[in-house]
Amino acid sequence: MESYEFLKSHKKSEFDLEISVDESPNVTSPLAHLFIVLELQRRGISFQNLALHFLGDWQKGIEYIGDIRQFAREFSLHAAIAKNIGGYKLSLHTGSDKFSVYPIFAQETEGLCHIKTAGTSWLEEAKVVAMKDPGLYREIHRFALENFEKDRASYNLTTDLSRVPNIDKLSDGQLVDLFNKPDSRQLIHITYGSILKAKDCEGKYVFKDRIYKILFKYEEEHYREVTNHIKRHLELLIRI
Repeated sequence: MESYEFLKSHKKSEFDLEISVDESPNVTSPLAHLFIVLELQRRGISFQNLALHFLGDWQKGIEYIGDIRQFAREFSLHAAIAKNIGGYKLSLHTGSDKFSVYPIFAQETEGLCHIKTAGTSWLEEAKVVAMKDPGLYREIHRFALENFEKDRASYNLTTDLSRVPNIDKLSDGQLVDLFNKPDSRQLIHITYGSILKAKDCEGKYVFKDRIYKILFKYEEEHYREVTNHIKRHLELLIRI
């Protein structure tokens, strides 16, 4: 309530507010969903998006893990609550690459939904680096392996590095296939901060500038990969 009043007092124009409980330890039941919304309304908090902790395992950079049919059954109840009360969208956090649930999410909400996705655009860019400068990608990959245990602390993951292929045994042409493997994707995905911030003893970026150089040089390929990736998300979300 205090945060909401702070926003109202400092914003000179209208704003959208999202309430997020997706990182709570327990799955949000339909009853809990109803309680949250009614309590927010009782307190006079106007919100436009509600991110719940939906059934299943929602990990960064990979497909939904769980029983799709069971998810569909429970999500239909959440969608019914949102429709009945009205005034807000259901929001899906960690929404990147959850292709199997998009049609359910879009259909049950009749398109009145919010999908939070951005991080896997980085994976498409890393894929371009692997295609166009295999040597640089190999450096990045090894660095990611060294920093993975440190960086994974902030995430809910089941990544098993033993399932990540040994890149010393892969040809340059095989590197791009790593981006089709969940464990390899998560390796590069969650270490992005360490990769882009890494500096040498002189204070120069180890990877960032070289990555940008590749993406600018091969801008057409860069845009193609990112566009196709986003398009895949949208095509599944607009099938209502």
